[in-house]
Amino acid sequence: MYPGISRQQIGCAVLTLLLAPTAGYAMSGMEMPHGGHGKSTSSLSKSLGEPLNSSESEIEIAYSADGNTAIFVSGRQGSVPSPGVPYHFDIWMARKVKGEWQAPFNLGPSIDPAVGPNINTSAWELEPSLSDDGNVIYFTRYEPGNLSTGDLYVTQKINGRWQPARNWNEVPELPHINTPTGEEHCPIIASDSLIYFNYQQPGVTQDSDVWKIEKKDGVWQKPESLGPRLNSPYRDHMHWTGLSKDGKSLIITSTRPDMGSRGGHDMWISYQNPNGEWQEPLNLGDTINTAGEDMCWTFTPDGKTFTGSWGPRDSYNHDLMWVQKDNVPLLKNFEPIGPPPNLLTVNKKKFSDGK
Repeated sequence: MYPGISRQQIGCAVLTLLLAPTAGYAMSGMEMPHGGHGKSTSSLSKSLGEPLNSSESEIEIAYSADGNTAIFVSGRQGSVPSPGVPYHFDIWMARKVKGEWQAPFNLGPSIDPAVGPNINTSAWELEPSLSDDGNVIYFTRYEPGNLSTGDLYVTQKINGRWQPARNWNEVPELPHINTPTGEEHCPIIASDSLIYFNYQQPGVTQDSDVWKIEKKDGVWQKPESLGPRLNSPYRDHMHWTGLSKDGKSLIITSTRPDMGSRGGHDMWISYQNPNGEWQEPLNLGDTINTAGEDMCWTFTPDGKTFTGSWGPRDSYNHDLMWVQKDNVPLLKNFEPIGPPPNLLTVNKKKFSDGK
């Protein structure tokens, strides 16, 4: 831990943006006494434990297709400091050996490119996910202290070595989603021609809303909102595997205070009607949601376990948690799509062929 920095000063970018809409980094509760690890008031969710959790904040976990690699965000010791702000966010990776998670390692300047990419900087790197073939990492990068600046980035492993990260707008295979203003983050890649993404743009979205972009006749079209039934005046967003295989159910994190909210961020599910319109979401209920902050939950590759972060209301004390999917009634019949596809396979082939 850095001198003078408590765990309470480290937290999820999504939570911070909600509580600091002017793009500052202060939030209500920052002056609260440090309470250490909070205990979830849900009777079913449990901590993922050490070494994935530490004395600092852990959020936004995703997995490799075989379940033996975890990639997540942490502010633990060894993260790259962000000058001018009292906390920082880095992407960390951990491997499972003989069923046990090993000590996570930072994807920063000292890493061997054969082991992982050097993507952590003094900026904030968040919302990572590994592609289904393990050769691409998608993530979001923010200017420190300004969570209205999120842009999507991608890094690719070619011939066994991780390459420098690139902005999505610089990659021919990916749609130009990033804008000079606002925040674009954490997409769900349904296929090579359909991507859902989270979008916050002053004067365009209500807060953070869920949008989609489609490719037709080989050309990416203009992004479209999923509409006013799914999107509320509050913060609504998705996390990596929250789409069903049939494409008709979508899991979101929302701060909407009505329609069964338990308080703070809750996890919700929305369904398409026969006309393909997304409907008002349903709260996932007390087996996962609490009066605290329940957010950015995603599935393990086998689709049986739901994992995400929980922290006390208006605090930064987040831990990674888990619950069996079948213990959440509205998720019993939900079959998640799994890790996102590698949309850069064409580029990889060209490189391998020396073209």
